[in-house]
Amino acid sequence: MSKSEFSLEQLKTAIEEKEAKWHPELTTISQLTVEEQKTRLGLLPTKMELQLATEFKLDKPHEEKPAKKKANVNYGALAASLPSKQDWRDVNGVDWTTPIKDQYGCGSCVAFGTIAALDALLRIRTFNDPNEAIDLSEAHLLFCGGGSCNGWHMDAACNYLKSNGVPDEACFPYAKGLQVKTCATCSDWQNRIDHTKILSWTNTKDVNEMKKNLVENGPQITGMAVYQDFFSYAGGVYQYVTGSLAGYHCVAVVGYDDGAGCWICKNSWGTGWGEAFKGQRGWFRIKYGQCGMENVFGMWDMVVPIIKTSGYAKFLLVDHSFTSNVRYLWAYSEGA
Repeated sequence: MSKSEFSLEQLKTAIEEKEAKWHPELTTISQLTVEEQKTRLGLLPTKMELQLATEFKLDKPHEEKPAKKKANVNYGALAASLPSKQDWRDVNGVDWTTPIKDQYGCGSCVAFGTIAALDALLRIRTFNDPNEAIDLSEAHLLFCGGGSCNGWHMDAACNYLKSNGVPDEACFPYAKGLQVKTCATCSDWQNRIDHTKILSWTNTKDVNEMKKNLVENGPQITGMAVYQDFFSYAGGVYQYVTGSLAGYHCVAVVGYDDGAGCWICKNSWGTGWGEAFKGQRGWFRIKYGQCGMENVFGMWDMVVPIIKTSGYAKFLLVDHSFTSNVRYLWAYSEGA
């Protein structure tokens, strides 16, 4: 079994030399072997994404990227109506997200990242209730949707949700050591999808659209390159400093912060890794322009149904343009 490429002290030195604004620790993930760490990933990039990853040299992070491929993006250029920070874990003191989960040694990150975003979107848009009890089945989405522990992609996950929805966790529980190869879900799963069948989804690599979707809709899904140093991340704004490419990973994006110049994300490596938020570890912040999140993968925006709540009906009108722009208009019908 292969060990880490560097010690914790060597990593701390590399962070200091690059003046990066994050700190490392021994985590439950950094203490795994290199082979075991790779099983905590699981995003299988498309052919186009792999081409972009090569162009931006994600596989050779130590090399300077060609000038013609450097992204010319002003991450602070926002429409006047958008805030400089959005964090769905704390909107005026209210947390719309669900607890951190653990994918264990199965390449099921796509299912976990997608469900993490969907959980929050249902609370925000469908039920308009941050306390709505939602615990959906990652195992069903992955194994019944056509994926496996060898990996999957967000397009396939979103397409399955659009056609089928997904039942609750109790229907098809996810457990440590899970190596299911078949759709071993409950027989009545179609009666248990509730409002989880999404209406549509889009993908954009336009940074302002990503932020707009985060503000006006909710958490998004993204992909990223993962390097060996990331396994030791324990807080701060991550940026690559050292180590080889371990593979590709899917996570949920729950917000952004222009002041810190970063995206705010939810991972699926349990609570023994990552930055703590309100006492729970498992989150991370990542510097804009890192790991191919914007220029290679972009973000996936899911539109969920709106149901009758609190004595009035909410209707969501969506206008999709050719630039993947999504415009949300709300109409209220009192007493409907």
